[in-house]
Amino acid sequence: MNMTLKELFDDVPQEFEGLEFPSHLATDSRDVIPGGAFVALEGEKTDGHNYIPQAVKNGAGLIIVRKGKNPGGLNIPVIELENPERDLAETASRKLKAHNLTDIIAITGSVGKTTTRAALQKVLAGKFKVHAPERSFNTLIGCTSTIMAMPKETEILILEFGANKPGEIRELTGYFQPTIAILTAVAPVHLEGFGSIEGVLSEKLEITHSEILRAIIYNNDNEYLSDSFKYVVKSMGVGENKDADFVISHDTSEYVLPAMSFVLAHRPTQEIARFTANIWGRHNAIPLSIAAATAHELNISLQESAEVLSDFHALEGRGRVIILDEGRKFLVDDAYNANPASMTASLETFSKVKCSGKIAVLGEMRELGENSAMYHAELSPLLEDIEHVILVGEIWQEAMKANNDYVYVKTWQEALEILKNIDEWQGMLVKGSHSIGLENIVKEFES
Repeated sequence: MNMTLKELFDDVPQEFEGLEFPSHLATDSRDVIPGGAFVALEGEKTDGHNYIPQAVKNGAGLIIVRKGKNPGGLNIPVIELENPERDLAETASRKLKAHNLTDIIAITGSVGKTTTRAALQKVLAGKFKVHAPERSFNTLIGCTSTIMAMPKETEILILEFGANKPGEIRELTGYFQPTIAILTAVAPVHLEGFGSIEGVLSEKLEITHSEILRAIIYNNDNEYLSDSFKYVVKSMGVGENKDADFVISHDTSEYVLPAMSFVLAHRPTQEIARFTANIWGRHNAIPLSIAAATAHELNISLQESAEVLSDFHALEGRGRVIILDEGRKFLVDDAYNANPASMTASLETFSKVKCSGKIAVLGEMRELGENSAMYHAELSPLLEDIEHVILVGEIWQEAMKANNDYVYVKTWQEALEILKNIDEWQGMLVKGSHSIGLENIVKEFES
């Protein structure tokens, strides 16, 4: 059973005191499910209080508002808080401390958080009662909603910690202190907020300030993370470097669709296992291996992890390979996000696939700060052997100096119209920042 409203909040209408807090919490009225809670947050562009009627229409069983903004006249409980986002986080923190969890695992990094979380959840679910986010809920309110939905029987909680500006990881760590911290990578992401790659690194390392931390698992191949851990707590590196605690060895330099294959060895014990998974790209060996290394820390063997992950499939928009035209074509759905590290990794994999008529539809990489054009231009060598390159977004033209070998468009709709006129192709890669909307191209081809 969840905690009652009276147990969680000071000011609850008497007739609703005994009600349990709903197991679903939404900050978007469109995501409300019958009986769930809706939190009205005030943003820079919109005020969630304006959408309370829509949330009620969708069946909300609880409304949480800023103090003084109770619309009145509702026949469901309304909780007023001074600062809904932070007050709820404090409430979730209290709920977390009241649970007798085996471990709280928090994942942060510039890339790979959600794939790591999904793989780890799949491996641990065979031995533990695991609770994790439904989607990429990596903000303060996202982690709060995950915890408020946590069943009482949960043994292990998995969270994602994301950040767009300094201080956010420290705040998340303060509210929801992990016992195991995972760092997937540090890369030039959200530089408009952090200013430099060193700023990104400093922010990600804030996760290690948890007072109950007992282990750190990190990407040993990442140049910024490999020398960052000199802590008393146990730290384990994962990567292709031979000095890593968990060493990855790839079977082949060529990528064979649709599965990836590699060997993972625990260097201290010489335990080894071969992994295969239906996911795009050699770079995704890191999140899968980090998941296996974390499970190993929880007494699950590498072989057990390999067996569980043998039917692991990439999440939508994160390296999913879609087979089309009865096997004659394939499309790589990598459209959820893009930054220099992930774009490079995906293009390098695409270059190794042997097929005729390659198409790359690449959306611009956003939030890279003043050096954005430079990061885009650095990708140019990886585009040379691709027959059709469609670049979506205004940054590309500046970066590529309007190279006539490429097609430049401003929107995904324009890109789709061009694609409809290309008949002879076998492989297509679709990747870009989420706000570009390239997932709509994927849906058109998948339908």
